[in-house]
Amino acid sequence: MVATGGTSAGAVLRAVLEGGVVPRSAVAKVAGLSPATVTMQVRALVEAGLLVEQAETASPAGMGRPHSPLALHTAGNVVIGVHIAAEQATVTVLDIAGAVRLSHRIPHPGLDPGEILAGAAAEVRRLLSELSERVIGLGVAIGGWVDSSAGSVIDHGFLRWRNVAVRQYFSDHTGLPVSLDSHTRSLLHAEQLFGKVRHASATVALFAGNVIDVAFAVHGRVHYGPRSAAGAITRLAGGEVAEALTECTDRALVARAQREGLAVKTIPDLIVAAGRHEVARELFAGRARVLGRAVAVLVDLLDPDAVVIVDPALVRVPGVRAAYLDTVRRYSSCERPEEIVTESSFLGKVLEVAAGAVVLQQLYSDPLAVVAAPEVAVL
Repeated sequence: MVATGGTSAGAVLRAVLEGGVVPRSAVAKVAGLSPATVTMQVRALVEAGLLVEQAETASPAGMGRPHSPLALHTAGNVVIGVHIAAEQATVTVLDIAGAVRLSHRIPHPGLDPGEILAGAAAEVRRLLSELSERVIGLGVAIGGWVDSSAGSVIDHGFLRWRNVAVRQYFSDHTGLPVSLDSHTRSLLHAEQLFGKVRHASATVALFAGNVIDVAFAVHGRVHYGPRSAAGAITRLAGGEVAEALTECTDRALVARAQREGLAVKTIPDLIVAAGRHEVARELFAGRARVLGRAVAVLVDLLDPDAVVIVDPALVRVPGVRAAYLDTVRRYSSCERPEEIVTESSFLGKVLEVAAGAVVLQQLYSDPLAVVAAPEVAVL
């Protein structure tokens, strides 16, 4: 697993996540720590309720002392996530291994941030009244320009939010420790923890929805920048490509489909229509060619060994993957983009996992500090 710059306890917890049920000797090897350090950190993590020791088993070949394998205490620890999209909020519960327990979507009553946040907070409070597990924290993920340190949405063009103090609102209305992040950065954190590219040394993630943005990580560290502004790509390629990016949002794609006479209201509708109508397939392929130009620039700029494209059409609409790959091949120095470009590891659960990963990436970086927070809710 790629190091993320966290604590020794975090390295131990990530090693157990990586291995499932593992002996201490394997933890020491994966985490790159001495046996003495692993013993000390395991004791602390067990006492903190994050690890559990399994029943003793014989050592290999029946020689030596029996050992007690370690596992994550997934049954007793969960996080709550809120993903705020353009038209709905998704409130979800995940265990600490990243598995989605349940999810509920709440349509926005309008664009007013107070109304949207109130609806999501009410659902969080309802879940808190029903959950028996320890709730480690609340993660909130949203598109646009998000200042994670300040806990604010600086600019969300689609929702027309400016300087909205999201973290403070949820903290005041749920009583939980709250963290806020960009949904694309959160998805990249999730890919590093639970996804198929977690061993990559440099990764780019592109999210295609009603907000189109990018996140990138080098040596396991997701880049934020001093203003948490990293990831905007509207002006990346310049000229006609920059203009075309504004026509690549989900809403713009659906509007164009409607003008072509297709009876669709959402991207899932349009994906279904792509199974019957060439015009729908071409809309998705056209978006792939535009976004592929942006990916090509990023590939040459950052030389990543993994590119995660979060676009449901990538795997569900014929010709879309080829459009992305052909465009990256044509406009970058990468001759075999099929070796680095892949879809999200969380198809069908992207919004839920993004929200939960806001907290989970902190847990796996410094677990003892996260669970020691005095405001952690135990219900």
